Amino acid sequence: MKKVLSLCLITALTGLMLAGCQDMSPSNQRIGAAALGGAIGGGAGNHVGGGLGAGVGAAAGAGIGSHTQNSNSKTTTSSAIGAGVGAVIGKAVLGGDAGAAIGGAIGGGAGAAIQENK
Repeated sequence: MKKVLSLCLITALTGLMLAGCQDMSPSNQRIGAAALGGAIGGGAGNHVGGGLGAGVGAAAGAGIGSHTQNSNSKTTTSSAIGAGVGAVIGKAVLGGDAGAAIGGAIGGGAGAAIQENK
């Protein structure tokens, strides 16, 4: 039951986040996509492969997320690195899939934001 509720909550939040992206600037869309990809990849990766899986999953998710919004290679790389590091730290500090997802989202968004603001 707990997993079903978590899945429903994640699905609803994802839908709300994507609906809000229509009014955002392209730069903000790239940052949001990187954060969302990092969160999904970090949580799923941690569930499958622990700490290493969280880092790899978050990096892949953030990189793919930012790349789908037509970001340049520097933004894609920075968001992937930030999400990977963030997911590992989030798992260590907060623990579990949720910690990895939160860390991946923060790291992916921060990495993309740094490159977008340059």
